Amino acid sequence: MSSAFLADVPPRPQAASAGFIAALAVAQVGAFLSFMPLLTILAPLKASAIDPGQKAWILAQVSFWGALTAGASNILAGALSDRTRSRFGRRRPWIALGAAGTAGSYFAIMMAGTTGGLVASVLLFQLCLNLMFGPLLALLADRVPTAQRGRAAAFIGLAPPAGAMAGALLAGMALPQDGVRYGAIAALLLASALPILLLAREAPTGPGLLQLSGPPRLKRRAAAAPPMTRDFAAAWASRLLIQTAITIVTLFALFNIQDRVAPPGGLAPEALLALLVVGSSLVQAIAGLAGGFLSDHLARRKPFVLAAGLLTAVASLALAFGPDWRLMALAFAVFGVSYGLFQALDAALITEVLPSARDAGAYLGLSNLANTLPQMIAPLAGAALLEAAHGYAWLYAAAAAAAAAGGLAVLAVRRAR
Repeated sequence: MSSAFLADVPPRPQAASAGFIAALAVAQVGAFLSFMPLLTILAPLKASAIDPGQKAWILAQVSFWGALTAGASNILAGALSDRTRSRFGRRRPWIALGAAGTAGSYFAIMMAGTTGGLVASVLLFQLCLNLMFGPLLALLADRVPTAQRGRAAAFIGLAPPAGAMAGALLAGMALPQDGVRYGAIAALLLASALPILLLAREAPTGPGLLQLSGPPRLKRRAAAAPPMTRDFAAAWASRLLIQTAITIVTLFALFNIQDRVAPPGGLAPEALLALLVVGSSLVQAIAGLAGGFLSDHLARRKPFVLAAGLLTAVASLALAFGPDWRLMALAFAVFGVSYGLFQALDAALITEVLPSARDAGAYLGLSNLANTLPQMIAPLAGAALLEAAHGYAWLYAAAAAAAAAGGLAVLAVRRAR
């Protein structure tokens, strides 16, 4: 095998083309399209259908075990792709495998009729999705130079609002039949992965289809791995706290409408939520793009992440104060601004404080734990608060406190501005 295939230090990324950034953004849209409606609409509806009286606890179990699987599999996928030897590069084989598995897992979720069946099918979904998602995140660090990362992350940051908006329209309004809902989302996921598989053009890392470096090499790499840095830890803590608040806002939105809000015009709760998500997603897309380009122009990331945390706190407090759908719409608009800024600039910030470029996949997998741990913490804490009769006001007040703390935590980062 050529020594070029075994280079320890990846070359400095050249300027990324518009086509590559667009393909990466489309793939991210597909990943979020498969995830967002499951989190906000499909899993809550499944939980309500299985046992309406225990829906919050069923959802908590699904989210807890799913998040645990997601965190572990994302780290594993990043580490495996770092060490992959393939004529197609390090990342693309795992993206292809993950996309195919995720599409298949949607059929298992659709057929689940018990709590255990729903949990098991979501575990399969999370495993496969993160085999795709971890290497996708690593491509940003591999292929996009620092000077372009704000705008690249802004376009990639379109994925959550686009995925949420399309998923809400498909799952909440346009496609009422389960089979059509799940089939359409699976097909769109596969179609969205094709451009990055065709356009990524990774340098070959080996002659075969997919091989991993051997155990001796893994040991040498582990021994040489740099220690965790203060900046990475601060950015990780900031992401954890803000993402916890975001998870609370999104995960309990449907239950909040079902239990407290009278939708206008006789709308079904999921239809009102779909409209709120669409409006919030449009605001989110605009805020993310504007923030990404402005961040590159100013060469600053931290002020935008701080603003995202504080605005998420404001939106959470608005949801805590009242059940009126108009106030809820205003809260979702503010939430859209905060989520757009967070998705775009937090991703750029994390790539700038990685302890090692060589092991970018593994460290980005570790950073993704700050996304998955809230999916374990928030459902359990939320279900406990609701059962203790404190209600939604206390739930959203807790989200506001976490968001504000997360915004302030980013100030401890020193290496990035």
